[in-house]
Amino acid sequence: MDSGVLPRVDRQLMLYQRWLTERLADIEVLEHRRHLQHFATWHQMRRLRSKAEKGPLGRSQTGQTKQEITQAGAFLAWLADRGRTIECCQQADLDAWHTEKLATRRPAQTFLRWCMKTGRMPRLALPPQVINQDQAPLHQHRRLALLRRTLNDDSLPLRARVAAALVLLYAQPVTRIVHLTIDDVFDDGASITVRLGDPPSPLPEPVADLMRAHVQSRQHLPYASSRSSRWLFPGRQPGQPMNPVSLQVHLRKIGVPPQRGRTSAIRQLVLQAPAPVIAKALGYHDKTATRLVTEAGGTWSRYAPGDHTRQPATRPSRSTGRPRT
Repeated sequence: MDSGVLPRVDRQLMLYQRWLTERLADIEVLEHRRHLQHFATWHQMRRLRSKAEKGPLGRSQTGQTKQEITQAGAFLAWLADRGRTIECCQQADLDAWHTEKLATRRPAQTFLRWCMKTGRMPRLALPPQVINQDQAPLHQHRRLALLRRTLNDDSLPLRARVAAALVLLYAQPVTRIVHLTIDDVFDDGASITVRLGDPPSPLPEPVADLMRAHVQSRQHLPYASSRSSRWLFPGRQPGQPMNPVSLQVHLRKIGVPPQRGRTSAIRQLVLQAPAPVIAKALGYHDKTATRLVTEAGGTWSRYAPGDHTRQPATRPSRSTGRPRT
């Protein structure tokens, strides 16, 4: 596929389809198998194919999808042990199911919402998701110290230094970093920009030098797949980017916590510029950026996004009849 001999098909999507076939074959109850097959065909596969059209799927995406099928099947079997079918499911059943092992059984909620939406079960209430705030963002001084070390310590791996700079300076998640290509990097000899959002973000000089060196070093990586790949962070599998879990490991090895570093960076950025501007430049959703402004105590609540270059409308003055703004 990478050489163009075979038509390109997403590898993770193929592996999931094979796993699904084997998983469904192990389910003895015909009615349970039918529900899961419809859910996988009309909900999961449509979602995965849509994502695969935009870029290669990651293992975490198909891993979550497998968990949904596994827990959905477990719920159907658990419900049958209580003498009920999904069509006759009651609120007490859902409450009991989630009370026993909430964290483990949460992936089944995707299947349950789909069943309610398609009329396969009554519309019942699901427990809300509780977000734990254990991973507090880094202190600003700590983030700047890590960024300074990343830029100045030549003993650190170059690939990890570039990724760390994108996390600590531009608040990019590793799942988005690994899907950058060399076509997203624009170098005119005087400056470098990276397409993270719209418009591309300029890299300051220390980071720009690291990016130039990283782009040139891709041709000398020990695995041949990187030489023909357009990925900025190529993986070992032909045509595949680097696994985001692997990149997280590299970042932690140099002392950069990916999630906490990204959270600290985005909270600092939304305090320095309006949330809509930051969201558009860095590829974030407007609602996400606005929420972060509120959490960080921002002062841009009256900022109105849009074109501010237009001249204001005029209307005549009551006293003179001449136009006024």
